[in-house]
Amino acid sequence: MAEPSFTYDVAASDGDGGWILELSDDVRSALDRDAEAIARAILEDWIIDHPLGLTGGQRLEVFGDNPGDYPPDELVSLRVWVYPGPRDEHALAPAAAAYLVAEPDDTRAGVP
Repeated sequence: MAEPSFTYDVAASDGDGGWILELSDDVRSALDRDAEAIARAILEDWIIDHPLGLTGGQRLEVFGDNPGDYPPDELVSLRVWVYPGPRDEHALAPAAAAYLVAEPDDTRAGVP
């Protein structure tokens, strides 16, 4: 198995502006994928593995390393951040992020 080149965190919104860390691990893959592709794949897998914990009216969005592009926390129910490097020494800032985002006026997604 290849040495980890990325680390990821999966966090769920606590509904009060905070985050609950659900999972953190190294990415170990023989595939040559960039950070955005990894973030998308991890969030897609999470959605498939947790269908009863999700609500409708949300979409998956993927971003690069500019946090200014990320959606506001109040519209997000789940996020995946991917960092360069292994878990015990990864970079402080994410190289990519994937979010489960609700429309601001979509009450099905639990957004006021």
